[in-house]
Order: sequence, then C-alpha cells, then structure tokens
Amino acid sequence: MRLTEKEIIEELRKSSSQYRPLVIDQLYEQARPFGGFQADAIAEVSFVDKPCFKALVEIATIATPKSIVEKCRRLLDYIRSLDRPELVPLLIAPYIGSRQANILTAEGVSWLDLCGNMCVNIPSKIYIERTGNKNKYPDTAPIKKIFQGISSLVSRALLLRPKGFKSQYELVDFINSRGANITAATVSRVLKSLEEDLLIRKTKSLISAIDAEKLLDNLTGDYIDYTKRRRAKPYKFAADEISKVFYVFFDRQVANVACGFYAAKLRGLAETDQVILFVKDVQKAKKETELQMVEMIPDAEFGQLSLIETQDPCVWFNSSRAQPFTPGIIDDIELYLEMVIDTPRGPKIAKSLKSRILKGQIDG
Repeated sequence: MRLTEKEIIEELRKSSSQYRPLVIDQLYEQARPFGGFQADAIAEVSFVDKPCFKALVEIATIATPKSIVEKCRRLLDYIRSLDRPELVPLLIAPYIGSRQANILTAEGVSWLDLCGNMCVNIPSKIYIERTGNKNKYPDTAPIKKIFQGISSLVSRALLLRPKGFKSQYELVDFINSRGANITAATVSRVLKSLEEDLLIRKTKSLISAIDAEKLLDNLTGDYIDYTKRRRAKPYKFAADEISKVFYVFFDRQVANVACGFYAAKLRGLAETDQVILFVKDVQKAKKETELQMVEMIPDAEFGQLSLIETQDPCVWFNSSRAQPFTPGIIDDIELYLEMVIDTPRGPKIAKSLKSRILKGQIDG
C-alpha cells in the first residue's frame, strides 16, 4: 500500500536522524495558504545545530518523472510570485531514483527521501548530497512489466510508428491488425505509465514517443530478463527442399515467422546457412509436411531448418513478407532485441538496427 502525504510526514519525523548533520527542527502541514499558495508542508531546518533555512515542501507520494517536473515548477513559480528568494523549494518522497534526482537538480530543487537519500543545495550556504540507499518502499515504483509480453507491444508500436497515433483506438487497432490480441484497458494502463515516465507525449490528437532511445533501452532490458526465463530449445530438421516446406506452411496455414540470423539475412544484414523460424506448434508443422509428403527429418546436429515453438504474442507482431510463399519476417524491433542477446555476432547487427530505429528508418 502506498503512503499518504500524512504518513510520509510521520515517517520523516520518526527517522529524521538519518539526515544528520542536517536537522529538521520543525515540519508541519500548512494550516492556511502561504501568500496564496497552499504548500503540503513547511520545514525549518538547521545545519550543525544552527538555523539554516526555511522551506516550502511538496510531497510526492509517487515520484514519477512527470509528477516531479510538475511539482518542481509549481514550487518555483510560487516562490517567484511571493518574491521570497530565501525560501527553499524542497521535495520529499518515499524514494527518489537517479532519473528523478537528475530532474530535480536541473530544476534547482532540493530533495530528500525516506530512505536517507538527499541533495540539499543552497548556494553560498550548504551543499549535501547523499545517494545510494535502496528503495524501501517498492509500492512507489512505476508499474512493472510494461516492457514485457503483450504489454511491450505498446512501446514497440510507438517505435514502429514514429509519427505517432491519432488516438488510443488507432494504436489498439494497429497492434491487433498485425496478429496480436491486446485490450484497450491494457493499452491505457501502459500509456499512463509511459506518460508518467516522460517517455511519450499524449494529447487529444496525438500519442507519440518523445524519448525513443530510452523506450528502446527499457524494452531491451526487460526482453533480456524475459527471454532468459522463457527461451525455448529449437527443434532442428534436415529438409532437402526448404522452398517446399515454406509452401506447405503457407498453404496449410502453419503459423510461422522468420527470426534470428535468418531474419537478419532476409533484411540484408547477415549471412547464414540456417533457416530459423518461430512456429506456434512444432507438431502441427511436422504433421502437415508429412501429409504433403515433404521430408523434414529430425537432425539435431546437421539440420539446416530450426523451428522454435513459442506462444509469445510478440513474435507475431507486425511481420512482413519478403515474397509470396515465404515466411513473414519479424519487425526490426523484435530483430534488434534478438540480436542484442545473440553473442558474439548479434550486437554488431543490433548496433546497425538501433541507428535505423532511432532515425525512424525501420522495416515493420
């Protein structure tokens, strides 16, 4: 359960010794507006037992980047309007992460959290910075797993469509028309979290990414963790005529899509003798080739056709087809993520793909 503003104030009072040599002498909720502004609290602070400053306090129950920016500007605007430069803007939260700390520093707002981290900067008077303490309040962290599984398709769509989407409904349709099955409720939840993290901009007429590189980095980190847990062992087969296997898969509607280095080859980024496909059902794929009398013989050592069985919806997302009767090819986002973890050759391909993705010059 997340802490309320009152609970944050109480926790701060109980653990005030962790901020020494800074001492919070007084911390109280504001009973009436201060020059027209109702602050969350007023603080009187001493340094080495000598009165040091008085602060207007804003409390962030959830310190997302968006809320931090809004609270910083609110504090600074009111202090300027009061013409009271001696008042120190101070933000207090259960936990302040590194990105939020950088925002506060850039805005010129001092801060401290309930975990003992802080940065108090009063020019010509005091500078204290103490960071590195872990988050003791995990409920204050952003919504998790939005960069994994079905939820990750929202970020992928925003990267695949740099110009953005006119509405949430258009975004849902874009994803589902490409073989996925995501709900409007899931998209709404993910968009809210992305907006709070300042990764997207959402207006009445446009939803678009504003930090594509950060978005891609978050996808990458969660993809690595996700894949480690779910990676399936490929089934290898020897097939004399791969083109016939492709035709059977296409004709008999065996769900498949080119992936890995084979997809990179089809994109003109790599060379390989292996044909690697994601399929939803290996046994169905094998049965259909047998019915059509096309040989696909299990061969774990020398087989040139690898089938990776997966029910992960991401691998079917927005696949394109190079030519008729051939597998679809995973989009550039999925290929990038696969190449990042496919050492030693993959990262070089990933680097080329990343440049293309961030420039908006992508296949998918």
